[in-house]
Amino acid sequence: MVLISVLKVFTSTKNFNAYFTIVMKSNYLALWLLLAVALAIFLTVSFSDDLSLGSYTVKKAPFPETIFPDSIQDSHARLLASNDSVLLSDTVEQPKEVKTDSVPKNILLFGDSMTMNIALRLAKYAKQNGHEMHAINWDSSNTKIWAESDTLAAFMKRYNPDFVFISLGSNEVYFKDPYKRHPYVKRILATIGDVPYIWIGPPCWDNRTAINDMLEATCRPGTFFRSAGMEFKRKKDKIHPTREASALWVDSIMRWMPKSAHPILADFPSDSLGKVHSNIILLKALNK
Repeated sequence: MVLISVLKVFTSTKNFNAYFTIVMKSNYLALWLLLAVALAIFLTVSFSDDLSLGSYTVKKAPFPETIFPDSIQDSHARLLASNDSVLLSDTVEQPKEVKTDSVPKNILLFGDSMTMNIALRLAKYAKQNGHEMHAINWDSSNTKIWAESDTLAAFMKRYNPDFVFISLGSNEVYFKDPYKRHPYVKRILATIGDVPYIWIGPPCWDNRTAINDMLEATCRPGTFFRSAGMEFKRKKDKIHPTREASALWVDSIMRWMPKSAHPILADFPSDSLGKVHSNIILLKALNK
């Protein structure tokens, strides 16, 4: 009788609903607790480095990069930009300092009509620093003329230089596609071979030209001096720099020398040097 009475109490509609509610609430509470624990584990793995558990490794998930891509990239950028020398040594290739070659050089300068005035000033630097210099000024010449003749090879053999200056490109400033001259530039550099050189870019009077871009892209890093953009006082033809402007031009090149791929002695010439012999050979050529 007692058991029947208890069953009647629990099976009554009101009491059964109350009991069911209590049970369901406790089950939901356990479910939410389980989900919270799972979420905590997921976030921990996602935002931390790889986790090792004995012989097993739990890989970092890409969750933060997916949700916060910009902030992650910004933090990486700030990290790479820090002044931590240890960090930078692992991520950025440090520039190597090139020491100045203190041995006097046998210099060969060759090129177009810009070469004459360059040679006059460069000869003073040569005497000041113990170098020997010879210059070949070939009027109206260009990269094609020098590449297709044996002139350069002959003078390389004659003077056996261990440093070369090149002044070519001025007669190709107006070319619409100067990159067609790329094979000739490569041939000239091949004739020079392993001898250190500096290609002096033309002192452009027309900023629309791409000749300097082609020359710089062809020369080895640290071997091209970009003259474009410099201000020059020019002769009546409005093309050739005056002798005084050319002297300042050479001064700029020699100040840049320590930044080149193979710096040589380039101390400023003393006023006491007086007249210096330039050893210039003059040639004539037709444009090609």
